[in-house]
Amino acid sequence: MILRLLLLLAAVLLWVFWPTATALKAPIGSKTASCDQVILWRLDSIDPAFGLSPEQALPLIQDAASRWNQKLGKEVLRYDAQHGFPIRFVFDARQQQQLEQLMLERNLHRYDDRIGDQQQDFERQLAEFQQQKATFEGKDRQLAADIQAFNDKAQQADPGAAALLGKQQAELLSRQKEHALEAEQLDAWSEKLQDRQQHLNSLINDRNALLPAQPASGLAEVGLLEQQGAQRTMTIFAYKDAHHLTLTLLHEFGHALGIDHLADSSSIMYSQLNATQQDITHADISAWQQQCQQAGPR
Repeated sequence: MILRLLLLLAAVLLWVFWPTATALKAPIGSKTASCDQVILWRLDSIDPAFGLSPEQALPLIQDAASRWNQKLGKEVLRYDAQHGFPIRFVFDARQQQQLEQLMLERNLHRYDDRIGDQQQDFERQLAEFQQQKATFEGKDRQLAADIQAFNDKAQQADPGAAALLGKQQAELLSRQKEHALEAEQLDAWSEKLQDRQQHLNSLINDRNALLPAQPASGLAEVGLLEQQGAQRTMTIFAYKDAHHLTLTLLHEFGHALGIDHLADSSSIMYSQLNATQQDITHADISAWQQQCQQAGPR
């Protein structure tokens, strides 16, 4: 009986004084979560103004997540329609700016095609005209020399050479008429080329008139990854096409993985989209590995 009481008392004491278990929590804003656990994501909403359906958007988002998984050699991002952090497409002025910029680029491209074709044709005709003009000028000099030689001979000729001189004179007169006709054709050709040059200049002026008075300063944000503790939200504000949307998704997923902006303009984590970015680079991977090593084991 006493033994039972002692065991019961020991159990009560253990229950009172044994330390309670507490769940370990990552520090707020910790960048180590992506190193040791999978981050879940989901497509939350798409503003109808984008003209983009979930069936069109979801494969692009999945592709961006898969690229990170493949490059890092492990699953760090996973689609979860119920528990994933939300990805939202919010239409605003930045998207309108992107659409206007895209339309401007298309119009400029059309002008550049027309101008390029017409410039090439104009230069071809100008080269041909200059060649014909050089030939004409050679003929002109030769005709002037022949006329001068004829006049000198006519002044020194005796009356018996009149018939021969008359024949030469007729040939010179015929050449002069042909020469004058060729000169008129060259003048007409020159006027036509001048008209074409003016038309080409007008096209170039119309093309340049499309350009804004000041160059675009670029969009401050086309995407945004917000994080408070373990809670993340990705917002896509703008994109020009599927390729640029994928680049933006890759960039924002990089932030979700804890990677800051990088100085290498070709890296996906560079601060602004640019033509040199194509995919996740070694610099991006190294940045993820480095922030994992700095965090150390938990």
